[in-house]
Amino acid sequence: MRFSLAILFLFVVQFSFGQDSAGDHPYLDRKPGLFRLYSGLTPYDEKKATKFDRFNTDFFYNDWLGDLGQVSTKFYSIGHNINLMFDIPFSKTSRMGIAIGLGYGHFSVRHNGELSFKSEAGMAAYSTHLKPYLGAERWINRTVFNFVEVPFELRFRSLKERGKWKFYPGFKAGFMVENYSKWRIGSNEFKNFNFPDLNRLHYGPTLRIGRDNIFLFGYYDMTTLFTHPNSSQLQLISLGVSIGWF
Repeated sequence: MRFSLAILFLFVVQFSFGQDSAGDHPYLDRKPGLFRLYSGLTPYDEKKATKFDRFNTDFFYNDWLGDLGQVSTKFYSIGHNINLMFDIPFSKTSRMGIAIGLGYGHFSVRHNGELSFKSEAGMAAYSTHLKPYLGAERWINRTVFNFVEVPFELRFRSLKERGKWKFYPGFKAGFMVENYSKWRIGSNEFKNFNFPDLNRLHYGPTLRIGRDNIFLFGYYDMTTLFTHPNSSQLQLISLGVSIGWF
């Protein structure tokens, strides 16, 4: 959480400079959207297409699908993404374009189960299993997966200045850089790192659809969290809102 907030702060500070303050472009008087007219280190060029949604954050309910074994997820199971995107319109008047970028994804699944590891007979390998937790009461129980990601989107949007509708189907691939389970019993805190058969490469489709700067967001992970064939077959899924800052 601290790492992702630090990234958010650095991006906002970096891109708060380079704003245009004068000109005849219709956006200059009203500036729709925070930092909408950021143009980098050079002045805004009216001959070029206007760029949108180059920095966005997603806040979502996250869950896992598959072999749940009667384990349920809490409603306050919340994760987030931070994405820096290069918006590439096909032309100044085109309703279509593409975007590609770099992102950080944080999944935090709060649940009432536990992950256990089983040594497979005759094999130097372990499998991972999700099952209901039956021990002493845990008042924090969550499993975290953090990713560095490369998102890609097809971008369709209306031409009007205000009330601009946007439809962004996409795809992203990510590499898991951190994972752990965390729980508390009484005043004692416990963490379990590095599951033995973890699948670190993940990818799947995304969708953002909305108006102006606010979107509905969804992601479906096409890969499983664990690689051993005897492990619980679990996939991540998320649904929430996205904000396009500039």
